[in-house]
Amino acid sequence: MKLQQKQMLCEIERDLQSLSRRRFLSIGGQALLIAGVGGISACSDPPEPTNSAISAKTQVFFEYLALVLLPTEGSTLTPVSQVPLIQNMETLFSYMPVEVVKNLNMAISLFEYGGVVLGGHFSRFTKMDEPTARAYIDEWQSGHHVQQGIVTVLKKIVYGSYWQDEATWAPLKFDGPVSEKWGLPSLGETPLPQE
Repeated sequence: MKLQQKQMLCEIERDLQSLSRRRFLSIGGQALLIAGVGGISACSDPPEPTNSAISAKTQVFFEYLALVLLPTEGSTLTPVSQVPLIQNMETLFSYMPVEVVKNLNMAISLFEYGGVVLGGHFSRFTKMDEPTARAYIDEWQSGHHVQQGIVTVLKKIVYGSYWQDEATWAPLKFDGPVSEKWGLPSLGETPLPQE
């Protein structure tokens, strides 16, 4: 650490000692909010032009989220690296209206950069180690209802994209949908019978 940084930290520490606990929490919360918003905008890269429904940054996010949510190393499950998760997500995203994809990307950004400000992680989600990332997911799962909604949607996208692939079925001895084996016709969006 440089001498100037040490001096600055000593000055900050000296200034903080003179504050009451309540005043410190108030100022600290405001500073974290300002630093977080500034950090998020400073860390944000300009969007990359792409022909795919999922940007390169979103792809990196989902690849890491899948590794954290589906720890297949050392298990009998199909490794995440052998499942075309991103292609499955591309297909899913291609069916979504543009506005839904836009809102989903905003939710991904909130989750990705939330660790900079919330929970004392001071890190983006994709830069956390796996145990910290799992704890962060758990915090969101038991947090505010907006956080719960975001993490639930993200989990469903990852789990659905993983388990829909036939390569993941064999370790579970699942041989496919019975509707195909039994030759049941698809009823599509047929309404339920009325009484």
